[in-house]
Amino acid sequence: MREQLQSLPGVGRKTANVWLNCALGQSTIAVDTHVFRVANRIGLCATKTPEATEAALEKCIPARWKKHAHHWLILHGRYVCKARIPDCSHCLIQDLCTFKGKVMNSL
Repeated sequence: MREQLQSLPGVGRKTANVWLNCALGQSTIAVDTHVFRVANRIGLCATKTPEATEAALEKCIPARWKKHAHHWLILHGRYVCKARIPDCSHCLIQDLCTFKGKVMNSL
């Protein structure tokens, strides 16, 4: 099914995974910039590409959480673990973070 979706104009792997997850309820991991950043910062993976990140997350995330995992990572990356100035002082999982640029005195 993913291959069929990706054959459509403008549909890449991430979009296909989002559609499979949200519309069909499949446990897929869609990797966007937020998922890529957060997964690497908190040590879920140490990857250089979205495809490698997806493969690593597929292996380490328990089946019962896979359907929602990428949504949680996206939201965490969008509102707390931001790219330029992460809000580390409000991060509930900062003890898992290996990011060298932590900002502990965010306002």
